[in-house]
Amino acid sequence: MKQETIQTDVLVVGGGGAASRAAYEAKRFDPAGLDVTVALEGPWGKCGSTVWVASEALGINAPLNAAGDGDSPEVFLDDILETGLGLASRSLAEKIAFESSDRISELIELGVEFDSADEKIRQRKLSGCTKARSLSQGGQTGVAIVSALKRASLEKGVNVLEGIRIVDLILKDGEVWGARGLKQGEQIDILAKAVILANGGAGAIFPHNINHSSLRGDGYSMAYRAGALLTNMEFIQIGPGVVFPKMHFIIHSHMWRFSPCLKNSLGKEFLDDYLPAGISRDEVLSLKAMSFPFSVRTNARYVDISISKEIMSGRGTEHGGVFFDVTHVPEGELKDKAPITYDTFLKRGINLCSDRIEIAPLVQSFNGGIKIDEDAATTVPGLFAVGEVSGGVHGADRPGGNNLADCQVFGYRGGRAAAALAADRAWKAKEAIQDDKLIVMENSKKIAPIRNAIDRALMVVRQKEDIEELLDKIQSLRHETPTLDVVTDNVLLTAEMVARSALLRQESRGVHYREDFPDSDPELTKSSLVNKGKEGEVKAFFE
Repeated sequence: MKQETIQTDVLVVGGGGAASRAAYEAKRFDPAGLDVTVALEGPWGKCGSTVWVASEALGINAPLNAAGDGDSPEVFLDDILETGLGLASRSLAEKIAFESSDRISELIELGVEFDSADEKIRQRKLSGCTKARSLSQGGQTGVAIVSALKRASLEKGVNVLEGIRIVDLILKDGEVWGARGLKQGEQIDILAKAVILANGGAGAIFPHNINHSSLRGDGYSMAYRAGALLTNMEFIQIGPGVVFPKMHFIIHSHMWRFSPCLKNSLGKEFLDDYLPAGISRDEVLSLKAMSFPFSVRTNARYVDISISKEIMSGRGTEHGGVFFDVTHVPEGELKDKAPITYDTFLKRGINLCSDRIEIAPLVQSFNGGIKIDEDAATTVPGLFAVGEVSGGVHGADRPGGNNLADCQVFGYRGGRAAAALAADRAWKAKEAIQDDKLIVMENSKKIAPIRNAIDRALMVVRQKEDIEELLDKIQSLRHETPTLDVVTDNVLLTAEMVARSALLRQESRGVHYREDFPDSDPELTKSSLVNKGKEGEVKAFFE
């Protein structure tokens, strides 16, 4: 395999909202001297979570108080900590609460035109928020943000390497000095004085997800092998999305207020079968309208649990979901209250007034990730992490709209901190990497059973037996295949980190639901941590 070496000062891995902001800020920090390079698997602006998902509620939070409802950074902070259920880092949450408004102002200066009414920015209240603080641009908020930041970054001279999958880090004496990637069968080593991981989560290792195919946990695994701490890996945002027709679209807000009919493959309405005494169908659907992702915080949980149990019990549709029917709703009401959803389906040949669709729980994003400080620095010198790949900001659950806010606030902080480090750091690792080659033999076919076990063990409904079965399958594959390629290893490591964290937390909290431990344990208001043990094992423990 060919091997090429490139050198830069700051390497940003990824191309979504966090990566784009980090690259822009790193170059803006020192526009004349530092060489900043973005490396990503697909075309910049067309891959990654930020630009991939559309919905009625896709937005970014900032306490601008445009709605005049008394919002403030202090109120925003309280919402983050309350929704995080004791596991969100206060110091990191403070940065989002108090700095997101400035980041919004900068995006507007860069040309992002957020939705407005009567010449005033329009803000909406999303799940987990007590005030209206979400800004959007139709259903394409992420696209608008990345497009503006990409344009500004290129104007400042940021370099771009597209079509390269970064899969490992370059280490010397316990410090990070670059990263290794694969491009059309060629290994590319990128030397860098500072590396910013912004390559998203790991939704694509799940069969049912709403993520870009590049989100396979590479960032988590790279950081783990380098010796970094990861935190709260058991907390994954999962919510109902479309499985037929095949499209990346989540079912949100008004679609649940329409009181949809949910039926299994046998034609039976099933929601009532899962509701405890005293809890009505109308109540849980109303609550679901205010919360896209599954969470045990409210009784909306029964919607997600019922759908999951029907599918797990073999009563799902041929596309692995359940039927979602709003054909009883007048066309005018659908157009008025859910225009993006209605128009999106109509363009795909589906008229929601007459056609039912199929939905299932889909992985949206990871709340946990690589543990960072206030400048997005990890526990490994030379390595930073921003966006979904990082952990500690959100806790056991998060307010809707905070993912994009996280990307902008910590992309800003991480980009500038990495640039400051690179400006002062002298090279010392150039000669240490010449003989290191990635193992790239193909083991992808062996991953299919693992992905099925991941789907069974780590989606909405979790229990010890299924998690342990997944861990057994992972260990068996490792024993059967002593020499694993780096891509397969990344999938296995990420799955194992999530599984061991989920097994460790013997309670239900936020988006983590253990059917065998359905209640929250007041003694477990502490974050889980994962790192590499002395024998190379994945070690999960509490702070």
